Amino acid sequence: MNSTLKKAGIAELRHEIDIVDEKLIKLLAERQRLVEGVIAVKHRDGIPSRVLERVDYVIDRARVLARAHHLDPALAESLWTEMVEWFVAHEERTLDLKM
Repeated sequence: MNSTLKKAGIAELRHEIDIVDEKLIKLLAERQRLVEGVIAVKHRDGIPSRVLERVDYVIDRARVLARAHHLDPALAESLWTEMVEWFVAHEERTLDLKM
């Protein structure tokens, strides 16, 4: 933690957290838009919603990136597992409607 953050009060730190949360939401919205594109390609090409190799890769990569950025890899794994499962379920629902 840098010296500026060490001197900050609770209100300032919470404000910074709010800013980071907004950035995270914007990135998740971008990811969702990309997944919508993936759904279209999967529908067109007959690719199943769940591709186990891809799921494993995404979660493994999250752990590696977490370590590289000094984030607890268990936290990254937990968050990414939940996120990937949500998106796969979304793909399944959407593809079922298109069939």
